[in-house]
Amino acid sequence: MKKIIYASLLFTGISALFGLCYYFSFKNALLHYNRQAVEQNNELLQEILQSSGESERLLQQMLTESEESVVAASSQDKLRETAHYFLETFYVQSQKEEREQLPLPGFMVGIDFRELTAYIRGYMESMPINEYLDGLVSYEIVSFAEDKVVLRKTYDETKVENQFYVCRRGDFVVVYYSDLKTVYEYTEIRVESLSEEIRQMIEQGYYVKNVQELYSMLEGFTS
Repeated sequence: MKKIIYASLLFTGISALFGLCYYFSFKNALLHYNRQAVEQNNELLQEILQSSGESERLLQQMLTESEESVVAASSQDKLRETAHYFLETFYVQSQKEEREQLPLPGFMVGIDFRELTAYIRGYMESMPINEYLDGLVSYEIVSFAEDKVVLRKTYDETKVENQFYVCRRGDFVVVYYSDLKTVYEYTEIRVESLSEEIRQMIEQGYYVKNVQELYSMLEGFTS
């Protein structure tokens, strides 16, 4: 009887031992599998990211080459004397857009895309005072071909907060437009005749919002 009990206990112990070995082997295999899966997913993710970055780079390169080819093609065209000229105008504040056909300016006859681009850049750098006061913020070429050119101007009045700039030039008070380049009025007001406070203000330069405020201030200087 005792032998049977011992044999049963021994069998049970051996079975339990094999069961534990199988459990730990299975767990270890499962961890190894999960680790490999994670590594494979990371490798796949890296490949996707690299592929995405490469695709984006290639797409950007294609767009750049396309733009350059358009410019190159346009540069070969020169505006004919009979070319149609359209000017688009957009007002940011009112969201109003206009388009009109105008006679082609004489200086545009025979110029190419790059020459027109250079003209527009110079125009924006030294724009007429009326354009500045109207709030011209951009001037661009919409389309260009030897028989048709479309330009576009965008105005935003909110960009012009002040119309005038009052400062000292020599012994007198001078009024500039707020572009600081165009003289609006040379006054006969001597800076030395002003009070110390106003003289310091004029020495530093002073922006004025509109004509009403300007003449109200100038009258105050002489009173």
